[in-house]
Amino acid sequence: MQIFRLLVEHEPEGLFSGQIAEQLGQLHNGVSFHLKALQHADLVSVHREGRFQRYRAQMPVVRSLVAYLTENCCRGTQSCAIPSEPASGAASTLSPAPSRSSP
Repeated sequence: MQIFRLLVEHEPEGLFSGQIAEQLGQLHNGVSFHLKALQHADLVSVHREGRFQRYRAQMPVVRSLVAYLTENCCRGTQSCAIPSEPASGAASTLSPAPSRSSP
């Protein structure tokens, strides 16, 4: 999730795999394993630039996934609303998801 979040934050430029490993303080081979899984799920794309590989989040796919989950996950209920207070007891800066009216 950290790798994916980092790639979304660095859109549209993307990052080289070594930059990702460095920024996350992870070993390159571990990051490469997760990047391949994200690539296999079509959530990231990779482009070779010389000896390096630049990874980018596939934002159209990400937007489609979020739209699908938003539309179908809760089936019109409030069960997907973000809680106003996390379980740890700390106040959240996020507000609950707006309620949907039934057609």
